[in-house]
Amino acid sequence: MILWRHIGLFSSSLAFLKSDFTDWDCRRVDSKLVLWNTLREVAVAEADAAESALFTVPNLVSTASDFETSPEAIETLFSECPLGTIFLLEIALGSCMLNRGQYSFEPCEATGKRLMEFMFQRNVSIAVLLTTVWPIKQAFDMEFVYEFGTDTASQWHTFQNDPFHKCAGMSAGSKEWELLQDLIWTAVRSEHMVFAKVRDFIFHEDIQDLVTDQLEQPQSFVPECFLGWVATLLIKASVTWHMESFVYFSYEQVLKGYLADLTFWEFFGSTWLLSVLLGQVCVMHRTINEMDFWGSELLKDPHINSIGSLRLKASPIFSATAAAVLGEGARAYRVNGESRLLTYAVYVWGEAFLKWLPAYIKRFHSLAVYNLMVFGDTATYQVCSAIQRAVCLQLDTKNSLHRYTIPLALMNLGVDAFILDFDIYPFQDPTPVLISELESYSVMPEFLISGSFGDACICNALAFYRSTPSLRDFIRGLLDWLYEHPFPHAVSQRALSAFLGESPIKKRQSTGPFFVKAERLAPWLPDRARPGIAWAVLDPGVQFSSSANLETSGWAGDAEDIVIYHFFYGAWLDAEVAMAIDVKDREMFDIFYNTSCGKEPQVCEDRRNQRIRKHLVANRRGDVRNHTERACFSLPYSSVDLEPVPKTGLGKLSRA
Repeated sequence: MILWRHIGLFSSSLAFLKSDFTDWDCRRVDSKLVLWNTLREVAVAEADAAESALFTVPNLVSTASDFETSPEAIETLFSECPLGTIFLLEIALGSCMLNRGQYSFEPCEATGKRLMEFMFQRNVSIAVLLTTVWPIKQAFDMEFVYEFGTDTASQWHTFQNDPFHKCAGMSAGSKEWELLQDLIWTAVRSEHMVFAKVRDFIFHEDIQDLVTDQLEQPQSFVPECFLGWVATLLIKASVTWHMESFVYFSYEQVLKGYLADLTFWEFFGSTWLLSVLLGQVCVMHRTINEMDFWGSELLKDPHINSIGSLRLKASPIFSATAAAVLGEGARAYRVNGESRLLTYAVYVWGEAFLKWLPAYIKRFHSLAVYNLMVFGDTATYQVCSAIQRAVCLQLDTKNSLHRYTIPLALMNLGVDAFILDFDIYPFQDPTPVLISELESYSVMPEFLISGSFGDACICNALAFYRSTPSLRDFIRGLLDWLYEHPFPHAVSQRALSAFLGESPIKKRQSTGPFFVKAERLAPWLPDRARPGIAWAVLDPGVQFSSSANLETSGWAGDAEDIVIYHFFYGAWLDAEVAMAIDVKDREMFDIFYNTSCGKEPQVCEDRRNQRIRKHLVANRRGDVRNHTERACFSLPYSSVDLEPVPKTGLGKLSRA
């Protein structure tokens, strides 16, 4: 039973019943015991400086020692700030072991037991634990315990050299567990991610058979080499966290049970280096929980008499968004005889993109689309503000969740929102096509999403949100799930797909709806998924199509019918995914948005149009998009190319 006691993580209450997001950073905690904001800032500064081990920093050690001997105080702190309390216990344990635990576990056992309980037996997910701004992963670095193990009089030596814990002579079929341990140590000494060294071992068919038994028979599966098996699952989790969330969650459920059964000396001092392996589970990502919008502005409908009055009692970004709605940021449009407000919105930051922002905005303006809201950081705002009639909003937090915070904020203001990726090019004003699309259904869609050309999947590069109570509640549930389960960029689309399901509505004149295969997200979805909203897929064949940069992308038909073209820059793959991806063309911004060539403007414009036509011809895949029921494209494990991790200090150590 112990393996499944954390299943409540996936069946939490409906998100729209919440008034705010979980304050994992503890920015809003009013505590009489700890100044959490100050502690977090000091901890992050010390971790970034990396001048000494965190458990040797006097201010941190002093704060931890004030509470470590009082179970009641620790429980109070955990109720206030779970991650901050875990961090303090790490500091207390590291300091205790360094100063009093050289020969025996006993002086630090109470602190270690409490830390293991808070990390693995409470309702804190592994991803939240490892991606937080609190430097919890850095505090795992307690390599000195292996130096303790070189002393034959130490309890660490006895434990680290115990044949049972080392799995001496044990094997999984043809694979000996001691080989895996040697491979792990080799990787850590060379200060590289472990996966690259152990790939062949953990994907060997004998190990895969054990994995199948573990996942299919979790109640009866008993690993012969317990610590080696935990190490194997940690390594597999580190791969699937980047590539396959469904499988990751399957591993996490099992891991939480195993990790909860470990003693602190097994976790921090085993020659299987379990604390190091856990720290490699969630890399290429650091969670930013701040979203600039207040939680209540997103999770609840605002009770206001007018947008104007809202501006007086809101966050700066929500107030600015309301002001933009009152200005040129939203325009009236009529659909099925009803007058509504519509805006187009894009969120962008980064020097590589900002150079193209003026041309991006001007392209929309050339199509008489002035109701384009540009959200971004200070640099984005400055570039945007230099463009006449541009609608610019400063949104300082660089957070992938803004893919959903922005449309939700706009919907809460009563505005329909068409959300755009930045790597797109509009060939014509989308509004008439959007109106025609909405009116072509017997039941007007609340949500329209672009699709994939070569498989039966959605693509959230383009998404239209019609402000309705049911869609707002749906996006709140989706946003809250993503907030509580931090993952790399790609999971924001996978989660949307899983929540939507496979039942888009069909047009009046159509023989059937667009065929959709939902992506797998987690073994257990929350009750708020599949809420019954009316949704449909925008034409991925030609009107809302994409370049052929991936096996499953492209377009077909007549170029004159293209409305918005997604040329798929794919920079997020480099930034957040631990795999080698071949994105064929990284010059497409230059093709579509470079309006200068050192010659007369018309010559440059002709050159640009010629390059666009050439690109479209090269990416065309025929006259029509063929019907497909192919499952959503995913990258094979062989594509994984994990990078070296920051130095841990273990590279200079040898085993006892």
